[in-house]
Amino acid sequence: MPSQHPHLTSPVTLRGTTLRNRIVFGAHTNNMSDMGLPGPRTLGYIAERARGGAGMIVMEPVPVHRTGVLTRGNYLHGTDDIIPAFRKVTDAARAEGAVILQQLYHIGAHGDSDLSFQPHWSPSGHASYHDSDGSHRMTEAENRRADRCPYRRRHPLPQGGLPGGRGLGRLPLPPRPVLDPVVQHP
Repeated sequence: MPSQHPHLTSPVTLRGTTLRNRIVFGAHTNNMSDMGLPGPRTLGYIAERARGGAGMIVMEPVPVHRTGVLTRGNYLHGTDDIIPAFRKVTDAARAEGAVILQQLYHIGAHGDSDLSFQPHWSPSGHASYHDSDGSHRMTEAENRRADRCPYRRRHPLPQGGLPGGRGLGRLPLPPRPVLDPVVQHP
């Protein structure tokens, strides 16, 4: 039976990477990390989505800085310890025919100091929309350091099987919601 949505189910090439279809399983927080690493539950969860036919899977975000931790289930930040665990997940997704990416993030003033045990940082220093704690107003030097964060530029995930460098997931500019004081206003 022919598809009612031929474009949705047809392959597409993005930046030299061919997806088997245009079905994307978007990033979201599933909180399945095992001590900050993607373990057997994450592997099974992602492999099942790939097996189900997703052309592209965007993994749960990894904070780029200690002040960006938002949930108890966030993956480890700033360490290469996540590479072998991500390699297992990416190999499983690829074996099922999916392209897999990793989202990197920092949530600025919307952090959670109770979970990260760190002050949340933002260019504005304003409070978050979900609490009134406020945030550490980043100095110009801290803002520049976050912009040049070696972890963000040399993220270990390409070694874990996820695109980096010129791959699909590479951002050419700093993430504006973190660095733009206008966006940080509640």
